[in-house]
Amino acid sequence: MLLSKSDFKIASECCKKLIYKKSNFLTKNDESEYAEMLAQGGHIVAKYAQIMYPEGIEIKDNSLDDSIQETKKKIEENENITLFEATIKSGCKVIRIDILEKKKNTFNLIEVKSKSYDTDEEDISKAKKKLEENIEDVTYQTLVLKESYPGYEINPYLLLPDKSKRSAIEGLAGYFLVNKNKEEKFEIEELPYKSTVGFTKPLVEFKYENDKNKKDYIKEIQAGSLLTLVPVEEEVNKNVEEIRNRTDKSINILKNGIKAEDYLINKNCKDCEFNLGKEKEKNGFRECWKELADIEPKIFDLYFGGAIGHYTKGWYFDELISTRKVSFWDIDIERFKDSKGKLGNRGQRQLLQYNNTKSDTEYFGEGLKSELKQLKYPLHFIDFETYLGAIPFHKGMRPYELVAFQWSCHTINDAESEPIHSEWINLNYDFPNFRFAEALMDKIGDSGTPLMWSNYENTILRNVLKQMDIFGYTNENLKNWLTGITKDKKEGRQGRFIDLNDLTLQYYFHPEMKGKTSIKKVLPAVWNNNPYLHSIPWFKKYKPDSLESLNPYDTLSPIINELENEEVVKDGTGAMRAYHELMFGEQSQNVEKREQIKKLLLQYCELDTMAMVIIWKYWMDKVG
Repeated sequence: MLLSKSDFKIASECCKKLIYKKSNFLTKNDESEYAEMLAQGGHIVAKYAQIMYPEGIEIKDNSLDDSIQETKKKIEENENITLFEATIKSGCKVIRIDILEKKKNTFNLIEVKSKSYDTDEEDISKAKKKLEENIEDVTYQTLVLKESYPGYEINPYLLLPDKSKRSAIEGLAGYFLVNKNKEEKFEIEELPYKSTVGFTKPLVEFKYENDKNKKDYIKEIQAGSLLTLVPVEEEVNKNVEEIRNRTDKSINILKNGIKAEDYLINKNCKDCEFNLGKEKEKNGFRECWKELADIEPKIFDLYFGGAIGHYTKGWYFDELISTRKVSFWDIDIERFKDSKGKLGNRGQRQLLQYNNTKSDTEYFGEGLKSELKQLKYPLHFIDFETYLGAIPFHKGMRPYELVAFQWSCHTINDAESEPIHSEWINLNYDFPNFRFAEALMDKIGDSGTPLMWSNYENTILRNVLKQMDIFGYTNENLKNWLTGITKDKKEGRQGRFIDLNDLTLQYYFHPEMKGKTSIKKVLPAVWNNNPYLHSIPWFKKYKPDSLESLNPYDTLSPIINELENEEVVKDGTGAMRAYHELMFGEQSQNVEKREQIKKLLLQYCELDTMAMVIIWKYWMDKVG
């Protein structure tokens, strides 16, 4: 049985996961990981990197044995050659190398990643520290390549998007088309493990592959390359023995089976991708935890459970699990205190959750009423959608520089007024951030209180303010408005935004929220337990015909189009993916399809702001 790089990675997390992967256990990793990968441009970066090496030859997507033989043949027959997806096997180990340069007796092993790197960062060692997982990948590949070609010098590199560089090309992301209808059989090693059936990646095509001016486009891309080649030989040499030992252990497990001493259940099991719920067969989490898997509520439900009192990094949870105490009620509430015996903000929230979960009661803090009274009408409930991509959309942008493409706002003029909805979405093929902010400024002005959920909207507008200087954009009214609305501790600005997530942390809890305060946890807890909200005219559209307790996000209607058979945007990653399709996907020039995607995005963002209104309305009814 072979050990691929993907196998090595999952075994490094947990040896038992390796067994589940090889046994084709299903996982809960679904298209959300694919969508995130696509939204971040991960697949596109790989194609972009290949354009930097125009002489490269791709090893065809044949059977594994054919790929190995083809790679071997090309290496032996050519003194100098560059290969994409070179397939190398040594014993039980097999790898696919993104880019392999052979120059006589030297190999340049180049691993392409979509993770960002900044060559302007002064502390290079600190920058490389963030790449530890990627360096382990390169180390494993170097180990296998060295075993296969012991007489060669090997230079290992990471090839990464460089945040210090700016694109000289407008619409660069649109040079690459992601075709999900043509999928390759290679594993997507950048993603958490999925079942083998879905473990494929889409084909990324260069838009101008058959264009008569193809060479000119390639020269343009190469001249302004946004990628940086990072040498990691020193780090690889330091890691190689540890990686060799891990590899040997994994191979031994594959050959001889796993032993009890090879793994432990611990805090990391919380996020196990093999935990599909009680009703699923071949559930890896249940196989490891056995009867402990049935205990509810679990210690994992605790707010910020990784840091309890002065016990950090989950050590206390490991202590409990080692003694088979995994019930929420096994937690010692004295542990919520810090080293001085006091409850900090986190400890107070943990104790609040513990007590109110035990009594199955809702909590309203005394300060919530006064906080709500301080809000000045009109109230503006605001939500943004943004895009962070490895390959920039617009000229002058860096990799992973923010694009603010959509906002939604529900405005309430007084306590009894119906919410008035307004919205904005970019449909133009140019940098939208300043038009985005100007449209919001024109809509809400300087009156009333803008409300957000978490600090995200404040952060986005601060970024737009900085971008005004970077891009040389002049609008004094906008600059003054952004300065006034945003909070900035370093500059001593209080800003105007009120964070409803912060109010939740301080003053509100419902047992159904468990340890979460995201709007997608708070909204169902409020909506499902207060049916009177369903009859309020403002909210009726979010009440399903049959199941009153259904999460409002499940009422979003699917858009039928050529993106998917049924496409519903229910989260920020889905919104990023839809926006990429709107701007640069296969349907970006199709008026009808663009209108469908636009509708999909608008209905999602509208619900995010209405969700805030629902929660605010409930709070006002209870304590206002």
